[in-house]
Amino acid sequence: MAKFITQKIQTSGIALGGIGTGSVELFPDGEFHQWQIANPPRWASRSDARVVDDGEGSTGALSFWVRTQTEGEAPILRKLGMKTDAEDFTYRMFAWNKPVEEIEFEGRFPVCDLSYRDRALPIGLSLRATAPFVPHHTRESATPGFYMDFTLENPTEKPVKVSLLSALEPNFCNAMGSVNSVFTHGDATGVFLNSPNLNHWEEGYKDPNRGSLCLSAQGGEVSYITGEHFRYLREFVGRSPFGVTQESFLFDFREKGRLPSSDIGTRPAELPKKPEELTDQALERYTEIMTAYPFAVSILERVRRIRPDFPASRKDRVDFIAACGEHMERMGKEFGSLALCSNLELLPGEVKRVRFVLSWYFPNHFGEYHNRLGHYYENFFQNAREVNVYLLEHGEIAEKAGAFAEMLYKTSLPEVYPDAWSSHLSTIVKDSWYLQNGKFGLWEGLGYCGFHTTDITYHASFGLLALFPDLQLGQMEMGAAFQREDGRVHHFFTPDLDHVDGGFDRVDMNNQFVLMVCRDYLQTGNREYLERMWPHVEAAMDSIQALDSDGDGLPDRDTTRNTYDAWNFSGAPTYICVLWLGALKAGGRLARELGKTRRKEEWEALLKTGLTSLESRLWNGEYYHLWREGELVDDSLMTDQIDGEWFLRMAGIGGILPDERVKNLLCRIYEGNFDPEDGLVNATCPEGKQTSLMTYKNCQAEAVWTGIGYAVAALAMTVGLQSMADSLVSTIHENQMRFGKFYEHWECGYRYTRPLSSWTTLTAAAGLAIDAGRKCLRLRPMETELVLPLCTGEVLGTVSFTDHICTITLLEGSLDGWTLDLPEGMEAIIKE
Repeated sequence: MAKFITQKIQTSGIALGGIGTGSVELFPDGEFHQWQIANPPRWASRSDARVVDDGEGSTGALSFWVRTQTEGEAPILRKLGMKTDAEDFTYRMFAWNKPVEEIEFEGRFPVCDLSYRDRALPIGLSLRATAPFVPHHTRESATPGFYMDFTLENPTEKPVKVSLLSALEPNFCNAMGSVNSVFTHGDATGVFLNSPNLNHWEEGYKDPNRGSLCLSAQGGEVSYITGEHFRYLREFVGRSPFGVTQESFLFDFREKGRLPSSDIGTRPAELPKKPEELTDQALERYTEIMTAYPFAVSILERVRRIRPDFPASRKDRVDFIAACGEHMERMGKEFGSLALCSNLELLPGEVKRVRFVLSWYFPNHFGEYHNRLGHYYENFFQNAREVNVYLLEHGEIAEKAGAFAEMLYKTSLPEVYPDAWSSHLSTIVKDSWYLQNGKFGLWEGLGYCGFHTTDITYHASFGLLALFPDLQLGQMEMGAAFQREDGRVHHFFTPDLDHVDGGFDRVDMNNQFVLMVCRDYLQTGNREYLERMWPHVEAAMDSIQALDSDGDGLPDRDTTRNTYDAWNFSGAPTYICVLWLGALKAGGRLARELGKTRRKEEWEALLKTGLTSLESRLWNGEYYHLWREGELVDDSLMTDQIDGEWFLRMAGIGGILPDERVKNLLCRIYEGNFDPEDGLVNATCPEGKQTSLMTYKNCQAEAVWTGIGYAVAALAMTVGLQSMADSLVSTIHENQMRFGKFYEHWECGYRYTRPLSSWTTLTAAAGLAIDAGRKCLRLRPMETELVLPLCTGEVLGTVSFTDHICTITLLEGSLDGWTLDLPEGMEAIIKE
């Protein structure tokens, strides 16, 4: 009896590509999904909930197979991916072309490691796919391509011949055709697929997916197919004067273990409908032309197995041309697929490696107004071949990316933490635009809302600032340029990075803007940035201060709109008030840095007044009211009520509330709003308390936002609530796994960026605070025995705390001239 156990399939993975280049996503099924490298609508335009091309239909465009043969035994062929759709190949009729039995997938962005397991294969086989994500090196990290490194090992006592095959079908680009050519660079062989007449003409927005691709192989003896019909590199049924046959390059590959190394890269011209009317000379010419194409050679070789002298007569040549014509008609006009094969022999116990590199170049990225946006990579490359050569010549990019991935997992914390740090960094590649003019922004959700949404960047930018500070500072200045005359800051950019929406009414954003400017300055020490942003800080602060109608230090009018944009508040909301008090502390710190004494004293006095009012007006003895307006109160228990306190502590500015208050409040929130079955909901109304109509059954109040859950976990860590933090992060991890969307969190759209707040659990664990202007690095570990990655704008490495010794091991950068502020009695050791 057939018996099965079914589990939810994971339908998200690691985004491979560079920052702002578009990406391809490698899923745990071993297939390359969501081809978003040629400016598809889901990536290139705001589409929100509309069904648009997201590149998923091109899954299988890049595929791999392995063929092994031991002397005296039949060859074994396996597909290195689980997609077995009938339109690709009639797998069940030709069962030798089956997928491997199992694939173990370990995603640690920017790498993912796949181990292929099949009892029939006599070798061990694994793949490491690597995105060119190298912290502190923005240009390299914006390269349009990625590495695929296969490791092959022979554990047997016999030599094994191995052929590693790749095929690329460009079904997502160049509908007007392409020209393929083979090239070599050093010991690598590749095929360059280029669109003829590529230029940035005025009407280019009508052809956004025109560009170039390049696939190369390095290692072993490389054979290739430079260009072929799409269907031949899949499968089709051919009918001809020689019978009915199943046609695919895989039949020939299975038999020979190599490719024919055909150099032709353009589609053949249409053949005469009546070849019998051709002259002998014309027949000879057409026969010579067609034998340059692998599909035609397949016809020729099949017939010669029975008739070795074929074509020996005029009729033979007529039939051959007729067969070619009929096969071409069956295949259709789609041409440009290519294939590369690496052949090698593994002696007993031997290990060898083969590298494939995929690169692309699709410059026709246009905006909604037909304005040309382009990609940052155009400033350094002219086509995909140049990109490929660059990646081949700079293999250290893969090494550095791999070292960073391994560094993130060097921690004594439970693995759910590095999983959270690592997995969301993939969103920086997946959701980013990095335009030719240098402007950068992240989608709020992929194709949803807009870019550099202030209230989302606020939660999502800690990791970005640590790894690519130039990008974070750049988008902040880009946003500041759109500050309204009344001091209100922008909401988000749409439909491009030169225009913003009209969402200036959200009262949390000005506070968040000031907090981010302060954090960015402290962690980079960039004085010029601070001086340029200062006028915007003053205007933002004045705008929110004007919302305090009674002078008690708390905003209490026009406070309805905020990041919870379907959930309206009234009067003085705790969430807004704590953000405002946090902005007062941050603004005062910036004023002190610039010697703005009047502003410093003004804001410090307001902070003191506001803190008193916060306690007298909004504290109910257990937690803070959701909001208060005169005598009206909404006493719902909001999870995010002291979000401003979280940011102050994560940014190294220092909190405004005592640890004991924060600890007790978080315990109450956890008790009321957390359920292991659901997670941490945004709000509940405790029994016996009064809520409001706007809150009761509100869709956002009842929802779980993982980005908020991570923030609460980080805040809990700062007051010793480690078990609470573990529970929150583990529940997010488990829920995402159960839904099969480990890498794709949802809030307002796919691949939502707020969950990048997970990075702050790393900040909190280390008790990290940076004052780059004074070159001071403060560490207050949450545990006496602890190992963590260390990531700042200056250095990458690891830090361990044990036996009153802090050991910092640097992977990159230097701490020369820096002061380490450690717990009393702790000694520092720095290893470079």
